[in-house]
Amino acid sequence: MIGNLNKLFISFITLVMFSFVSGQCDLPENTLSLSGLDVWYNSTDEIGGFQFDVDGASLSGASGGDAEANGFTISSSNTVVLGFSFTGGSIPAGCGTLLTLSLEANSGVPTGLSGIVISDPSGNALDFEYVDSGGGDDCASGVYDCEDVCDGDAVEDCN
Repeated sequence: MIGNLNKLFISFITLVMFSFVSGQCDLPENTLSLSGLDVWYNSTDEIGGFQFDVDGASLSGASGGDAEANGFTISSSNTVVLGFSFTGGSIPAGCGTLLTLSLEANSGVPTGLSGIVISDPSGNALDFEYVDSGGGDDCASGVYDCEDVCDGDAVEDCN
């Protein structure tokens, strides 16, 4: 009986861990997204540095994630996060948690990321955008066209 419970528990933990990792990798390529206070990324290229604004809340800091694991120095103001490596390190292409935000008390909830600047290890700009990874609607990708249609393709006549 205990052996079966252990197997069930291990299966459950494996499923939860797999679901967590696959969420980040389900993001469109070259995007950042918020999941609670975690900033998720999916990149086709190595990341040599990043900067972005956090909308809707005041920051007290940012740390952890793949940025810290790869030797990045992470600094922040009340609204801006900046990360790079003094030693030339980079975050490998792929997906994961870039970092975790820390908020000032009673400062609100982050509603998005803007002013995104991502570069490769040589300092060349990478084209990144923010996507909403959840928020309770039914758009799994979080990508909306100019008519606010999930995964739509409208690019003209949107006002």
